[in-house]
Amino acid sequence: MPKITYIMAPLAGYTDLPYRMACRSFGAFYAFTALIDAGALAHGNRENENILLRGPDEPWLGVQLLGSIRRDIELSAEMLDNMNYESVDFNMGCPMQKVIKRPAGAALLYPENHNLAFDCVRWIRSRTNRPFTVKLRILDAENPQPTVDFCRRLQDLGVEGITIHGRIAKMIYSGPVACNVIRAVREALDIPITANGGVYSLEDAQSLAEKTGCDRIMVARGTLGAPWLFKELADGAKYVPKHLELCDTMERQVKGMIALYGEEAACILSRKIISAYTRGRGYSKEYRIRAGQIGTLAEFEGFLNDLRKSGPVSKTNALDFDGFETIV
Repeated sequence: MPKITYIMAPLAGYTDLPYRMACRSFGAFYAFTALIDAGALAHGNRENENILLRGPDEPWLGVQLLGSIRRDIELSAEMLDNMNYESVDFNMGCPMQKVIKRPAGAALLYPENHNLAFDCVRWIRSRTNRPFTVKLRILDAENPQPTVDFCRRLQDLGVEGITIHGRIAKMIYSGPVACNVIRAVREALDIPITANGGVYSLEDAQSLAEKTGCDRIMVARGTLGAPWLFKELADGAKYVPKHLELCDTMERQVKGMIALYGEEAACILSRKIISAYTRGRGYSKEYRIRAGQIGTLAEFEGFLNDLRKSGPVSKTNALDFDGFETIV
């Protein structure tokens, strides 16, 4: 099996600078910003500044674009071409209804929207000199041919790489990953194919690589509250962080969010982050409840101080912790 390259996925609402820095601290190298709306970028929405923010020492970083309106796509592609990113990726995989209705994201994979999808690719290709890739979902879970044909057309239009999430849009993030479909595309095309879907552990990543034949794996939701997954993947060995290491990592990420968004907004946004760090790791249910109520830095610091002292209360699925004998 060839050496596998692991890539941090563009996750809407998650992959901001603090999240990427958490993952990079455990070895992540290739990463993407969260997806950015072409219309919002073209019309100067100030929220884009946080999405597009790049750390001064960040290594390889790509940016992902979402949209389907020609004027917005062409202008935003030109803008991104003048920014500090290694590549531009076009989203044809987002399955959220507010995106599908536009139509954009995974809606571009519907047969009635294929011409629009290929037009979008032409518009971006004509406006950027950066490496240009597409992220999409499979078109059919049983028959590989529709996905192969669609991806072959993208290759013919000048796309230099494709990431394939092995589930159809209506499955969102549930159900099996259709590895046979991804493998069929990899075998049919000449450009690099990246496999995506269902990676929560080293075993998951190795299985996806073996079943698809891909030596590029995109890691998405498996790193939520577990940025050390990148260390596990790089080292090829199971990695379980110490309890205090988890606390320290979570603290850096949340305080990074506060520095980026301001205290009030960051504390609300961070609730899902804190919940991800504490879920399923042996901590008391009390902390999951408190995580959803944090509204100030002081409340977060109080929460974290209590968590550090208590540690997990159960050895089942718990972190490496020396204090079980002290817990009543």
